Amino acid sequence: MKKIILLPLLVWGLACADDANQTKQTQTMSNLVSAMATIQKGMMYNDQSIVAKGVEEIKLNTKDISSFDIKNENGSSFKAKQYSATQALAIAKLSDDILIAFRKENRNRVLDTYRRMQNQCMTCHALIRKW
Repeated sequence: MKKIILLPLLVWGLACADDANQTKQTQTMSNLVSAMATIQKGMMYNDQSIVAKGVEEIKLNTKDISSFDIKNENGSSFKAKQYSATQALAIAKLSDDILIAFRKENRNRVLDTYRRMQNQCMTCHALIRKW
């Protein structure tokens, strides 16, 4: 009788654990989108503190990307997890470059670096998520 009661609880617990991991990944990506919007808002308002806030959010959330459970397709030599970790570091560096250029009032460089950061995000999504 105890086994009959414990089995559904075990299955439910495993399902909840998977949902929690998926929720964390979704939340991280949502936070990154929000951080990108914060940087853009700071550029539009010409407000360094808003840009800095967005950069900090990017750097904080790119640390979580490497913890994602990213799997290769069967037979693929592409190292998806290694690639995403490298991209996370590149995006964090680009966000730092945006803040440096903003402080130097080099708006063309800010816009160019922001565009490059967006391209990094989209390239990773295209390769990893198969967009």
